[in-house]
Amino acid sequence: MRVRFLLFILFVLLVAPMPSHAQVFSWREPGVSTCYKVDFVANHLFESNVKGQWVDLGEVNLVDIKSADLYSNADAINPIKIKGRPGTLLVMECSGQVYHFNIATKTLKREDLTYYRGANCQAAQFTRKDTLYSFGGYGFWQSTNIMTQFNWVSKDWTHILAKGEIPHAIHKKSSVYLPELDRFVAIGARRINQTESAGALDLDFSVYDYKFSDKSFKRLGEVHEPLLKELMSGEPSNFMFSLGQYIVISPKHDIPGYNHDLLYIIDVKDSFKAYLWTNPARFQVRKFIEDRGILYSVFVNGTSIFLPQAQETFPYGSYQIVEVPIKTLLAESTPLGPIMEKPLLDTARDFAVIFFGVLIVFFVLRFLILLKRRNKRKQLHLLLGPNEKQFLDFLRLNYRQGYVSGHQIVAFFGKHKSSPESQRQFRAKLIEGLNKSLGLLFPGEQVLDIQADDKDQRMLTYRLTDSIYQAIKKL
Repeated sequence: MRVRFLLFILFVLLVAPMPSHAQVFSWREPGVSTCYKVDFVANHLFESNVKGQWVDLGEVNLVDIKSADLYSNADAINPIKIKGRPGTLLVMECSGQVYHFNIATKTLKREDLTYYRGANCQAAQFTRKDTLYSFGGYGFWQSTNIMTQFNWVSKDWTHILAKGEIPHAIHKKSSVYLPELDRFVAIGARRINQTESAGALDLDFSVYDYKFSDKSFKRLGEVHEPLLKELMSGEPSNFMFSLGQYIVISPKHDIPGYNHDLLYIIDVKDSFKAYLWTNPARFQVRKFIEDRGILYSVFVNGTSIFLPQAQETFPYGSYQIVEVPIKTLLAESTPLGPIMEKPLLDTARDFAVIFFGVLIVFFVLRFLILLKRRNKRKQLHLLLGPNEKQFLDFLRLNYRQGYVSGHQIVAFFGKHKSSPESQRQFRAKLIEGLNKSLGLLFPGEQVLDIQADDKDQRMLTYRLTDSIYQAIKKL
């Protein structure tokens, strides 16, 4: 009994001082198979070998490291190489922390003086022309599109004032920087605010392109490719990275019709054409990343993708890395077409909607015009007296022949035997009545074109103006 009690006391003394979880940094060096791990509790550095095992390299030199700021999450460590600068920079999501690792001296040094944390988890972090960038992420229970870059003088992150059509959320699993094209592309965006809703509030299927030269976003179009649209509607992808001019996406779950891992490939340079890598060799992609940590994380180098595997033939479980060039990926892929191109059925439907819309507008306008003409005909019938109606018909019949004289008007109405004064009064009353009636129907228009009679200077000739003739002709 006494021995058991002593063993219990010894266990408490040894275990109690230890933290509830080990403080460990682990990452893969950019573009290579070598991984490193720093165990802060043991103060030791480990390096992976070709068998996928950790080899203890001894003690690690820690400079300006604050244990209270450390947390273990391999997925949140973004290793970055800067040309001309030895070692590797480790940029930490959720904290803004920047560390410098030098394998030659086995030293890990804290570089930044930032103080905030929790604001940019799952941010897209990368380097461009010796500058560190951090775009978007998730923090404080909401998604964000905040864009920052690291200031080496102040050792802190400063914001970028962007312009254009900025996506309302940026996430590392839906956006990527392509060094070969010097473009940052965001494919879709989902806005999250845990106060407003437990799920995604706004699902944006747009494709955005960021131009570094003038710090502006441009909306290139909307995703219409059915499979990609389905993937965007579900959970975020397993990973997204660039491979030359290509974007490679690992779907989070199985794609209908397949029971193994696939990759969705987008050729940014060639009209955003999409390909579905069918993975005929049945390589594992998602399983090992989820279950076995950084050693089995997929990486790229040059024009190839590298897939760490646990061999399923003899010797079982042995570690190997499979290289698949982009040419092989495309050769083993099913082409899906440009992601922003509407399916033919949708295009035909849109055309039909536009056609019938135009047709409806045409008939509505036609109906309104006919209705307006009908109303004008009624008004014309009500406004004109019997003599004015005959006079208008007489002027219309003689419009092509030219002007009609006062004598012709009098003769038309059978007033040629009456006295000259009576004829004059009749003409004046007739012309005045026509002018007033048509003036009310067509306000602002001159009704009659009146000229002197060449044959009789005492008389005038009359003709409908072109505008009045055309207007009455349409009624």
